[in-house]
Amino acid sequence: MALDPAEPTQSEIDLVADFLNEADVLQSRNAPRYKRAFDLIVSLPLVFCFLFSLFWVVLLNPFFNKGRIFFDQERIGRGGKVFKIRKFRTMVGGSDNTKFQNEEQGRITGFGDFLRRTRIDELPQIWNVFVGDMSLIGPRPERPKFVIEYMERIPNYAQRLAVRPGISGLAQLRHGYTSDVAGTGRKLRWDLEYINRMSFRLDMVILGETARIVFGRMFFIDVKTKL
Repeated sequence: MALDPAEPTQSEIDLVADFLNEADVLQSRNAPRYKRAFDLIVSLPLVFCFLFSLFWVVLLNPFFNKGRIFFDQERIGRGGKVFKIRKFRTMVGGSDNTKFQNEEQGRITGFGDFLRRTRIDELPQIWNVFVGDMSLIGPRPERPKFVIEYMERIPNYAQRLAVRPGISGLAQLRHGYTSDVAGTGRKLRWDLEYINRMSFRLDMVILGETARIVFGRMFFIDVKTKL
C-alpha cells in the first residue's frame, strides 16, 4: 500500500525531536493561566459558527466543490507533538503536497477560494482547540517535513514550538500568507514577539482583528489590519 505523502514518516518525527532537543525547547513554555479558559469559553460560540458553515458547505459542495467535505493533515504542535488538523477542503485532487499558497492556485476551486479568503475553512480546527492540540491564538502549525527544513534554514525557528499553535495569530495578521522561506523567516519575528508578549489583552486584540477581517472578506471588503 502506498504511503500518503501527507502523513509524516517516523524519521521526520524523530528529526523534529532531535532538532528540539538541540534547541532545548522540549520543555514547553507554560501558558498564562487565562489561556486555556479563554480558548474554551471563546470556542463555544464558534462551535455554532462551525455547524452553520458545515450546513452550507454540505449543501453547496456538490455544485461548486465536488468531492469530500474535509481535508486532514498531520501538523507539529507544542514540544514537537504530532497531531491531525481538519479543514474544509478547498482544492481539487488528493493530498496537499505544496508548501506555499502560490503553488496551490491552480487547484483551488472558486468556492474553496471563498472558504479560504474568509478563513471559514479553518473552523473545523475548533475541535483541536477543545482537545488541547491548539489554541485560538498562536503560531500556525506546520507539517513535519517543513518544520525540519525551517529549523535547518531559519535561526530560532524551533522556539515557536514552545507554545500551542493557533488558528489565528500575530504573524498571520501582520504578514499573511508567505511565498518563500525568507517570508517564513519574517513571519517568525512576529511569532516570537507574540510568545514574548503573550497576554489576555493581546489575545483579545488579535481575536477582534481576526473577526473584523473575516466579516469584511465575507462581503468582499478588503479590510486592513490595524495591528
